[in-house]
Amino acid sequence: MLRPISLPAGLGLLALAACQPSTKPQLPSAADTAAIERVRTDYVAAWNAGKVDDMLRLYAADGKLLPADAPLVSGNNALRTYFNSALGTPTRPTLAVPPGTLVGRQDLAVYVGIDTLTVPAPAAQPARRGRAAAPAGPTVLTGKYIVVLLKQADGGWKIAYHAEAGDAPMPPMPAAKP
Repeated sequence: MLRPISLPAGLGLLALAACQPSTKPQLPSAADTAAIERVRTDYVAAWNAGKVDDMLRLYAADGKLLPADAPLVSGNNALRTYFNSALGTPTRPTLAVPPGTLVGRQDLAVYVGIDTLTVPAPAAQPARRGRAAAPAGPTVLTGKYIVVLLKQADGGWKIAYHAEAGDAPMPPMPAAKP
């Protein structure tokens, strides 16, 4: 025999069922997809030009960046400090971000992909006492990202969350103690 459940429990079960993911990913409209792609290309262009203000315009006011191997960066002022530091060097890295995978709905989009950061190297350095010679040439770092974008009241899209992870191998784990 079935037992009746309380109204709060029933509403909780209904809410839980409504939160289950769809079996088929949704895609934003063609216009929204184009606008989200512009965010990606504008981000890369602003990074490569060292235009911090242009990058900040792509983030929500309370946007969050989770850079690889670094603390959380939250809000416009912290993002400005982070990007000024990352881009304010004479050997500014160059960013390449090919199109990735986009899923979402009318007001939220998730973009996942890969990126490549090319860091220029100073000229070759000869070997010195206690130090090996350093060859010339750039360092190429590969990674992946996930970006959550929210549709704004004006119809534009802003980055709410941006997480980065590098492809460097994990360091070896220490041996277990007997």
